[in-house]
Amino acid sequence: MTESESELKARAVSRRKLLALMGIYAAPLVAAWLWFAYVKNNQGAGVSVNGELIQPAVPLQRFDLVDAQGVSWPLEALQKKWSMVYFSEDGCKEACETSLHNMRQVRLSTGRRMDRVQRILVTTDVQTMDGRLSQAAEGLSVVGGSVEQVLTLKQQINTAQQGMSECNNCIYLVDPFGNVMMRFSPELDPAKMYKDLKHLLKVSRIG
Repeated sequence: MTESESELKARAVSRRKLLALMGIYAAPLVAAWLWFAYVKNNQGAGVSVNGELIQPAVPLQRFDLVDAQGVSWPLEALQKKWSMVYFSEDGCKEACETSLHNMRQVRLSTGRRMDRVQRILVTTDVQTMDGRLSQAAEGLSVVGGSVEQVLTLKQQINTAQQGMSECNNCIYLVDPFGNVMMRFSPELDPAKMYKDLKHLLKVSRIG
């Protein structure tokens, strides 16, 4: 006797739910392994962390952003690649432009690994920013929505860095499993940010 179409669909849904649950529990373990590989295994080897590690790394939960075309930009868009995330709440003035430039240079510096890295600008003025930054758009996603939509992501990152010093205009690094794991202050030399990202790309096979 063959399974009915409804039974096959139910089984497929169950498998997806199981995989999702496995991913939720596995993500912190992957983040812990990355921290161990990045820091512990390199003590005394001339490798140091230039950015600030978020310990423990925090798996991001669902949020509901959109791109300039109004297409949904969900959590999955932050997965499968290493993501440099920057929030702009002032129309992208000088500090924002400098950070986006630094993010672009860091990504370009990764060379053959560049496709494993993406730049994300989160804003409440998606269409204006997307048009304004179109010439620098390679590897850049301009996403956001209403204040409430942006807060669904911003508040998660604020929670992740509780206990750390305040950092305005930070660039956040999210790993390919959706864990926010590191932040870079705007004063940090982009060459040092590149060193951190380069090492993570080297020691990991994810993304």
